[in-house]
Amino acid sequence: MKPLKQVASTLSWGLALQAATLVAGAYLHRNAAGSAAVQAAIAELGCGQLGVAWSDPEAKAPTPKAIARRALRGAGYAAALAIVVVVLALLTRAASFHGAPGLGILALVNGLMVSAFLAVRDELILRGLVLRALAGAVPGMVELGVCGLVAAAAAWGAKDGAPLETLSAGLLGIGLAALWKTDRGAWMAWGANLTFHFVMTTVTHGAVFDVRVTQGSWAQAVL
Repeated sequence: MKPLKQVASTLSWGLALQAATLVAGAYLHRNAAGSAAVQAAIAELGCGQLGVAWSDPEAKAPTPKAIARRALRGAGYAAALAIVVVVLALLTRAASFHGAPGLGILALVNGLMVSAFLAVRDELILRGLVLRALAGAVPGMVELGVCGLVAAAAAWGAKDGAPLETLSAGLLGIGLAALWKTDRGAWMAWGANLTFHFVMTTVTHGAVFDVRVTQGSWAQAVL
């Protein structure tokens, strides 16, 4: 079994990397895409040094086609979940539809870039590094639970302790960690993270559709 000291050391580096991305995000907050890109670079460099790999290092290197297939599979899962959430919000009147303002190409491209970079950051630090630290130290179900707690803690800090946002982030963190375990790497989870974030922050907020959340409703946690 992996020594507790080694687990703690890896997790402490994860905290340091998370703090570095927060500082970079605050410093570059006026440029969303640039800020997200810098945060992704910090996560990639830092987690790479700590042994976090996008694919199973013990397996044969995947082809670009295989990588795309894995990422698209994750994207498909996330798109299905996003559709269910949006439809449920509309049916329960937790959100309302205000028409389709039209395809905003620049908004879509910028939103996609931001979602892609933030997905790199979160998957490497909040899932990959945590799973790397806990591998061989605790059962698989505990690994998923810890990933959920880490994701919830990150959301709690970003959302000023909002309970619904914290809970939804924790549940999503567990699901994404499960994709890591299934895929034995980051690509499927990255595709899922990117897609869910993109739909919930760009597609449904004016770039394609305009879905407005009812104040005080459960939908505020995800939309």
